[in-house]
Amino acid sequence: MANAAFGRLMAAITPRNDNYFVLFNSLADCAVKGSKVLAMMAAVRDSDKFDEHFAEIRKIESEADEYTKEILLSLHKTFITPFDRREIRELAMALDDIIDYMEAIPQSAQIYGHSSFTPEMVALAQILLRASEKVREAVNMLSDMKNAEVILRTCAEISSIEGEADHVMRSGMHRLFSEVEDARTLIRSKELYDLFEEAVDSCEDVADVIHGVVLERI
Repeated sequence: MANAAFGRLMAAITPRNDNYFVLFNSLADCAVKGSKVLAMMAAVRDSDKFDEHFAEIRKIESEADEYTKEILLSLHKTFITPFDRREIRELAMALDDIIDYMEAIPQSAQIYGHSSFTPEMVALAQILLRASEKVREAVNMLSDMKNAEVILRTCAEISSIEGEADHVMRSGMHRLFSEVEDARTLIRSKELYDLFEEAVDSCEDVADVIHGVVLERI
């Protein structure tokens, strides 16, 4: 009787652990929304459109920060979590990193000029969108380990997309150093390439965390 009462008390004062999956899904949605806007931004040369897209990405990044904070704060309140607290923290931070790097790209481009995106960067933005969509697929399935096989396959697809991004980046960097002599342009473009790479790498970081979560539970 006492144990039952204690259980009801804990249920009343403790956040639902399935709320983590709701928040993870919301973060993944932010990643997809942000990457769609970034892909549109990279393909345009109009400064007004650039500013409009940048403002939208900032709004999405702020929304993602709130979801991330809620996840991290709930770790101090939740009695039972759906999986290891370290894994929850790592997954939340990796998802948030995707969106942080998305925001950093237009921040740097704004400093250097709106016409900073090369054809390879436009391609990288599209690759990032595909990776983000696969991240969302994997995250949305995470609440049910019956999806384990599909989740692992999706994680492998994210890694494959990351490899494609590496190839495009190397091609872009090769063209950059063979065609451009101005040091400022080289530095500017190298920084933007690095940020695109970090954003796609963060998608793979999410896949790595999810892969580990799944393997421990099947």
